[in-house]
Amino acid sequence: MQANPTRPLGVLYLVATPRAGQPEPEFLARVEAALDGGVDTLQLRCKDWEAAPYIALGEKVRELAHARNIPFFINDRVDVAVAVGADGVHLGQNDLPVRWARELAPQLRVGRSTHRPEDAEAALREAPAYFAAGPVHATPTKPGRAAAGLEYVRHVAALTPPLPWYAIGGIDLHTLDAVLDAGATRVAVVRAVLDAPDPAQAAQALRVRLSANALAPLTATLHVNGTPHPHTPGLTLHALLHDLAISRERVAIAVNDDFHPGGQAPDRPLYAGDNVEIVRVIGGG
Repeated sequence: MQANPTRPLGVLYLVATPRAGQPEPEFLARVEAALDGGVDTLQLRCKDWEAAPYIALGEKVRELAHARNIPFFINDRVDVAVAVGADGVHLGQNDLPVRWARELAPQLRVGRSTHRPEDAEAALREAPAYFAAGPVHATPTKPGRAAAGLEYVRHVAALTPPLPWYAIGGIDLHTLDAVLDAGATRVAVVRAVLDAPDPAQAAQALRVRLSANALAPLTATLHVNGTPHPHTPGLTLHALLHDLAISRERVAIAVNDDFHPGGQAPDRPLYAGDNVEIVRVIGGG
């Protein structure tokens, strides 16, 4: 079976990692349940495995994904990805460079990990199929790696990437809202689904929340003197005022719960769901 570039990337990405001592049938059953529950992009991650067992398990996991038209990625190993007929390979910052992966296996889609602003900006130049941003929170999946935090998610969102990207790292149903509020629309998970008592139920709960977020406003909401006002998405606050030909000195501004008298509004990105109220000051002074 060959990679299929038409399998769409989804919004809930499971990085499936076999647990030490876990019987293979149990692992496969949990992956299958997660797919049936709502996982719509899948990666198999077998760190430090030799090629033969990695390929053997990869072929079985690929069948589960492709039977549901879900794209399937292999972590790190271009050779294993080709051998099992995966749709793509996911590469970390210290793995094979993206351009070499493309030269070796041009049929594969390439995903990329990023951890810092400069990684994200490099990923935009490399133009992978998608990239991951994190870890948002410290996680045992990446021991020793410091959390990038929600600020990194906000940074990536402010770049308005023209390609799909996933927030990753310690994300579960309890931390998801903060990640979405920071600007992510897609997430990658490990323990929140694979280690849940019921992987299908856990995946379904995450998908429901992601779907609800997709229906939320995609831009900030703007009112000028109490009247809804159209605006260009993706601007910072100062750029918005410039775009509206409004002097910062002649307005009072509230962004969500933060009020700023005339001339004191700081420049800041405006995110989906922000509420911006601008009141023009009329009269002399």
